[in-house]
Amino acid sequence: MRPLTASTAVLFGAALLAAAGCSGVNSTLRYGADGQPEFFVECTGQPMSSCYRKALELCPQGYFLVENSQTPGGTKSGGLFGRTQHVGAETGNTMVVWKNQVAVRCKPAPAAGGPESPAKPQ
Repeated sequence: MRPLTASTAVLFGAALLAAAGCSGVNSTLRYGADGQPEFFVECTGQPMSSCYRKALELCPQGYFLVENSQTPGGTKSGGLFGRTQHVGAETGNTMVVWKNQVAVRCKPAPAAGGPESPAKPQ
């Protein structure tokens, strides 16, 4: 048996990820109806927690949840090694791939100096 070269290993790894249906977490800056900026985070095929984790990366001071959605986005059949474990419902070898989305508004950063301290009596 011949050892794998680096390029063959990379191609094999990419093929495994594609076959497993790995989706990334995508975010887009948009503006709400009132003109305020908000982030739309889409993490289809990932757990809902991936959306919230990405929202915290985008808004390190925290965020206000504008909307969230988890709907069936389609089905996937088969698997690389038989039955596939995946986020969502599973029936035999066919499973539902969930379309997970959140929209958030970042909380403002605290004031630079913080609250004024009361004056000390002399």
